[in-house]
Amino acid sequence: MKRLFSMLLILVLISSALVGCGSSNEKATEPTAEPATVNAPDSNAVTPEVSGIGTVDAPIHVTFLCKDVVPSEENVQSLVAEIEKGMALEGNYIELEVLEAPAGKYADVVPIAFRTGQITPDIIYFQGGDLPIAQEEMLVDLTAYIENSKNVKSIMEMHQIEKVKNYPYLLWLAPARVQIPVMRSDWFNQLESGKALLENPTSDQYYALFKEIKDKGIAEYPVTTDGGIAKLDSVFNHAFGITSTIMNVDGKFVYAKATESEKNKLAFYAKLYKEGLLDKEYVTKQWDTMEQAFYEGKAAFVAGTAGDVVNVYNNKMIQTNGDSTELIVLPPAQGISQAYQSIDVTKESRGFAINADSTVKDAAWAVLDFMAGTEGRKLDKLGLKDVHYTESNGKYVLTDKFPEWWAKFWPTMNGLDTSVVAGDVLTKPAIDSLTAADQYYYGDINVVLPNDLLPLKDGMDKLYTEYSTDIIRGVKSVDSFDEFVEKWNAAGGDEIGVYLQEQLK
Repeated sequence: MKRLFSMLLILVLISSALVGCGSSNEKATEPTAEPATVNAPDSNAVTPEVSGIGTVDAPIHVTFLCKDVVPSEENVQSLVAEIEKGMALEGNYIELEVLEAPAGKYADVVPIAFRTGQITPDIIYFQGGDLPIAQEEMLVDLTAYIENSKNVKSIMEMHQIEKVKNYPYLLWLAPARVQIPVMRSDWFNQLESGKALLENPTSDQYYALFKEIKDKGIAEYPVTTDGGIAKLDSVFNHAFGITSTIMNVDGKFVYAKATESEKNKLAFYAKLYKEGLLDKEYVTKQWDTMEQAFYEGKAAFVAGTAGDVVNVYNNKMIQTNGDSTELIVLPPAQGISQAYQSIDVTKESRGFAINADSTVKDAAWAVLDFMAGTEGRKLDKLGLKDVHYTESNGKYVLTDKFPEWWAKFWPTMNGLDTSVVAGDVLTKPAIDSLTAADQYYYGDINVVLPNDLLPLKDGMDKLYTEYSTDIIRGVKSVDSFDEFVEKWNAAGGDEIGVYLQEQLK
């Protein structure tokens, strides 16, 4: 029988203020999700005791599938050997096999392949598409494993704790996934509008920055992104009053995508596009071509995930263009509110799950928990000894190969003792991005929809993508947004709206 999901009710509480930049005294308050559950685990369930896995002569075979972790790569093979050796020292004997992902876009093909039985990994990383799989009871409820964990529980952050309470099937130990705007510091320092932006980062001041970049010929186009507007939204949503996925407009709960605030934001993006400030080819850009344009200097401004991604951007920028091109982290635009993208705690959008049909669930969890421990964190964040770091006088000395390494399990810095590391695990811009993400954190308001409403929402989102893209590119006028809202409501907005009122009344 399919798992029935209880719905998340998010209550908005007034909590710590988010301080704006410069002389401004405006503050944005953070709505915090009250603990809630999605199909709360059975209180009578036995808590797993994960210890003494396998034997020296009979290690437990565990299969692992993760995006961009390729079994044929030498570094991956070495990592697997180190994991097996490290776990054996703790009395857990496993044989870890990294699987090859099916061909195609990972986020699309993996959920399909898993549901149809084409792939049956014990540990599987999802980047979307997991909700219907969890609803069909194909994933393990991780609540008891986490509660009884040796390492995982101790390095979890509040947003992860809340997400697991609401959706206990995915775990992702990483900073809140926030897109942070960055640009080359040498270019930024050339701009007269730069200082004004830091003092008062309104959308108008961002426009002035982009226009100066264009007028001075610093870059071909000031702003680029990777096929959609999510990265731009992280900078500008709050300034236009789009503070959550679902908003209360005149006493009625509606999706922000169909509000006047959204219309005003799209009009701003359309202005950027028309004046050549937004990459004319942004719709066809993928993440790699977006990054290439940034490193090559065709684009001046991009947004990347706080922490590791900003770290990669900074390292590659310096490798390509020299030390003077170290990145600078920029604040979110200030207006009706000021924050980066609102963080949804209804569920993880990505992360590791354990196959409910796995016959080695405890061993699979033991792998995930080991990678959250002291030795696992060192392996995951520092890489391989004598490749990405060396040991000298009780210190881990990072090598010139270290910037090529990235965490294959948990991107979090939690649990890593940086006091014994000689070198920067994260560069200054990466640390600045994490600090900014914390400073401008804002909780989202959202609801997990039941199965029968999901197809309606999918259709509505496709309609939004069509209209928003055409409005930005000038194919449709901004006035066509009103037509979009009518179609949005007819496609399911009205029907889902009734459900939202029931859940958030």
